[in-house]
Amino acid sequence: MKSTNGKIFHRYHAISFLTSILAYLYSTFINSSAAKWGFSFVQIGLINLLWSFVYAIASITIGHFGDKYGYKKMIIILYTYMILVSIVGLVTFSPTMLIVFSILQGAFFGTFFPQVEGLIARSEKQIGIDPPSVTGRFTISWSTGNMLGVAFGPYLTVRARSIIFLYGLVVSIAIITIVYLDSRKYGNLIRFKPVGKLKHKSSYEVLKDVQRMKRLRLEYRIILLLGGIVYTAVLADFPKLISLAGIGLQNAGFLTVGANIGVLITFLCLQFWRGWVGKEGLSALLLSVIPLSGIVAFFAKTPLMFFITAFVAGCSYAVPYTFAIFYGLLSEEEGQGKQGAIHEMVIGLLFGIGPFLGGIFLDKVNSVVGLTILALLIGAVTYGIQMAFNFSNKGRAVVR
Repeated sequence: MKSTNGKIFHRYHAISFLTSILAYLYSTFINSSAAKWGFSFVQIGLINLLWSFVYAIASITIGHFGDKYGYKKMIIILYTYMILVSIVGLVTFSPTMLIVFSILQGAFFGTFFPQVEGLIARSEKQIGIDPPSVTGRFTISWSTGNMLGVAFGPYLTVRARSIIFLYGLVVSIAIITIVYLDSRKYGNLIRFKPVGKLKHKSSYEVLKDVQRMKRLRLEYRIILLLGGIVYTAVLADFPKLISLAGIGLQNAGFLTVGANIGVLITFLCLQFWRGWVGKEGLSALLLSVIPLSGIVAFFAKTPLMFFITAFVAGCSYAVPYTFAIFYGLLSEEEGQGKQGAIHEMVIGLLFGIGPFLGGIFLDKVNSVVGLTILALLIGAVTYGIQMAFNFSNKGRAVVR
């Protein structure tokens, strides 16, 4: 996107957008196929748990390689590997092959996102872009992509599954070409002329306090791991839950996408209004969407309420995600790829733990009430963790 004096987004935001579509097409293919083949909620949770562990391990072991070997080089290598993954997806017609495919795609996305996060964070820091604008534009780029993936993934899985993997092949070849030519011309970092307002410096005192930034980074990564459980449970388990309610599986994505719309709207709100930065009390108030998602889930009996439940679940993920990525990537260290890898490890674990716990609660209660119980429990634990971090910080301040 351009303005009269420069650009707001660049090609690596577009790559994040296209990759996010791919990620959610593949994950909804896995969950919709599992629902179609009669997997229980727990079995759906287990397959998500398996690929999420692969995602997390890939993030923490390989995800920081861009810091050392070059982000663009890693993106080219990874998308060459994605060609193989997409071919495997084309021939996935059994539960065994579904497990193999889920592992292969988990390894790709767990390694890819730290590369692009590190590339954007380091490049835009050198250009002088305002820190909240760095994280805000990145989250908007991928969250718009995941809406399309979630909305159309179940429909395409039922009606035209080959389109999902042909998209993967076309995107892989296109991104390899774009990144290769870009690296030949501009080297390892991003070159672009930003619009002037992106360079407006925000005067956040918290960014100058290294120790507090480290504490907030840890605090909100833990809360993200908890707060996103309902969201990931909704993404994984809603196709089966919606089909059990008598709604066609091919239409499940058009209701589940409420979660991704909730994510995008929350990101936009927290990007344009930044009063939450460094303010723990206000952050705690915003985190109330976590228990709220459970209350709304209790009434999920109709298509409209399924959509609203998904929407609030998306908000319950986006709030702690915004906090975690803001405090995580905007550190003083130069290891943006490392911070991105740690962040993506948390995301990977979340996309396994959420569906697994959601599956257990849904199987035990045999209704959406399972999500209500789970969300209320998570809300209580989340506030307990936030209080513990704040009390420990006050204790250290008194000692000093």
